[in-house]
Amino acid sequence: MKIIGKNKIVIFLILILSITLFGCMNDMEHQGNWSSPVADENYLYVPSDSGKILKFSKSNGSVVNDWEFPRGENSLGSFYGNMILKDGILYGSAYGNGEGKKCQNRKCISSLFAIDVINGDSIWMEEYITINGSIVGGVVFHNGAIYVATSENDKSDDAGGYLYAIDAKSDSNKTLDELTGKILWRIPLVGEIYGTPLLDKEQEILIVGGLNGDITFIDIKNNDSYISNSQNRLIFTEQSEFPIISPIIKVSKNSYCYGNIGGKLKCFDLKLSSSNISSINGLNYWSELVLDGWIWSEIAALNDSYYVITLSGWLYRIDIDPDSELLSIVWEKELKFDGKPIAGLVPYSFRNQTLLAVPFDKDKIIIIEDGTGSTLGEYPLKNGVQSLPVIENNLIFTIDREDNFRGYSIADRSQIICFDLDDMKGCD
Repeated sequence: MKIIGKNKIVIFLILILSITLFGCMNDMEHQGNWSSPVADENYLYVPSDSGKILKFSKSNGSVVNDWEFPRGENSLGSFYGNMILKDGILYGSAYGNGEGKKCQNRKCISSLFAIDVINGDSIWMEEYITINGSIVGGVVFHNGAIYVATSENDKSDDAGGYLYAIDAKSDSNKTLDELTGKILWRIPLVGEIYGTPLLDKEQEILIVGGLNGDITFIDIKNNDSYISNSQNRLIFTEQSEFPIISPIIKVSKNSYCYGNIGGKLKCFDLKLSSSNISSINGLNYWSELVLDGWIWSEIAALNDSYYVITLSGWLYRIDIDPDSELLSIVWEKELKFDGKPIAGLVPYSFRNQTLLAVPFDKDKIIIIEDGTGSTLGEYPLKNGVQSLPVIENNLIFTIDREDNFRGYSIADRSQIICFDLDDMKGCD
């Protein structure tokens, strides 16, 4: 693995910013349930603040009786990273104190799950797989494995976090060796990881940004040469200026962009010494923009337009042109509402118009028109918003800060679902 460093002043600044960042994360750490609901053709799978996942019918909004995960008194703690649905299996993670409660002292244990959505049972012999540390970002699925990055508790080996590869397949018909080898490999990383790794399917690599500013490239190909030493999967690491929480995005074959907590949106190409992706010997930064506030959440994209919301409430529509190596702001708008934007924004199309749904943790979901950034309306959640909305079939679903699952019609913004996930009953 090749590593290119910056100077000591930059490292010092990163440490100062990281201390500030950790304080903010401590404030938010205990709330839980930032994960969004996940939808298939007929149902919605909704994480609750009590550490369980419930199933709802799309047709009438009713909860499906006798379907919950985990069952009984068990609980998974807090949900943060988004879940994914693949071939009828719901993959995701949660973390807590190891006993199903929210972790209050950063000594967290994560639980990875793989649920058959028909019956609500785990496809693994265990209900879930536990690993040390907090998984804040979402899970990534590729070629029969799921990948997660952690913020590590145990610093004895100087690892800030780990990247894990987990066998995602069902345990039925597995050999004993396969049953006991669920964790395929793990790699220590220098920085703690709060974002979801970027999967570049074409190159079969993961790209991860860390709190110390590192950008790391990991080879995830099924290659026998890695069996004896999975550490060799680390292709390249470069240290950037500021901590990176927002997931890196791919904008062309070899071009990528990311935001950092210094408010910079930066784009780069890979410097390759050959056609092999493992021959990275540097990053060629071709453009950057300085925005107002921390770039915290994922950069959203729709119809070749990109959208960034900063933690200070500034919303930007960005034009990214890797061919011309240009970044430009199409429009910018300061959104003045209570609290902070939570988990990013959702672009969607309705009646031949592109709209943006922007949730605020102590206020409401704001609807922005894509053309000029004008505010068109709102979904007035009086208790604030706890998850990024999911939009399905002209309906918008979210979870409020009181752990109520709510659904609205996009056409007239009328409420069609309100269900109290704690008391397991309807609400208003």
